[in-house]
Amino acid sequence: MIQLKPDLQGFLRCSIGDGKTAMFWYDYWTELGPLLLFFGSSGPRTLRIPLNATVSQAVSNGHWNLPPARSDIAETLHVILSTTRVPTDANGKDAYLWRNQSGGFAASFSSRVTWERLRTPNPSVQWHSFVWFKEEIPRCSFISWTAFLGRLPTRDRLISWGLSVPPGCVFCTSANESHNHLFFQCAFAAAIWLRYCGRYMASPPASLDAVTVQCRNLQGPQARRVAVVLKLLCQVIVHNLWRERNARIFRDVRMNQDGFFRVVDRSMRDRLLSPSLISSSSPSLLELYFWFLSPYS
Repeated sequence: MIQLKPDLQGFLRCSIGDGKTAMFWYDYWTELGPLLLFFGSSGPRTLRIPLNATVSQAVSNGHWNLPPARSDIAETLHVILSTTRVPTDANGKDAYLWRNQSGGFAASFSSRVTWERLRTPNPSVQWHSFVWFKEEIPRCSFISWTAFLGRLPTRDRLISWGLSVPPGCVFCTSANESHNHLFFQCAFAAAIWLRYCGRYMASPPASLDAVTVQCRNLQGPQARRVAVVLKLLCQVIVHNLWRERNARIFRDVRMNQDGFFRVVDRSMRDRLLSPSLISSSSPSLLELYFWFLSPYS
């Protein structure tokens, strides 16, 4: 048996032409919706129309061919069909129409319009442009996105789920592991951030929100480009701290601060040297990155 798809009923309509394609019981070709839902399983027996019939099979000699109405439901269908065009070859083929942006129906399908109507939108978060931007590194932006949502499985979250794990931070062991501690407040993370303090950061940021505020507060002709470097730097540090944290827990391998800094620095240089980011404007994004580096790095 053909299965109805209730999720599509509000988005798909059938415009009857010759009636040879549209299914009488399953397609949404009258304002009543799929007639099988309207009549129930007894519909084919009541109207003497097979379950797999097309709309054209309900027509005889140019007229609708239905038995006399013996219920209010059947009478309603008779009334609607009295004002519905009878399928003929002269009308062309049946056409399936999709809900469009204005709320009507059109022959073209738009996945964007359909998605926007299917989903329940939430208010835009303030940090979306700090996660998704042209210069991002996808693997880093994914971890940053999860961190902004507070959904990385840090030890404080694992404990809240009832798991028995040690609560301490794997880097410093002096505090319990959480998102803010792991990426900003831990001495290991703060030392990495400190290497980039100077021209654009007076001190290591305390949270992801602090980084977004700092980006918004940048002033001057290079503000937008400096913000790009800062957003990318934040993503690279967060991503590599998460990797290093997992390496220490699951593989019992570790890097010291100098080795970790070299990994971050290499990732930044590789991305900023990408041909897609090299432009004739001066200074380049790579030069702006060098301005972030403290004299001691």
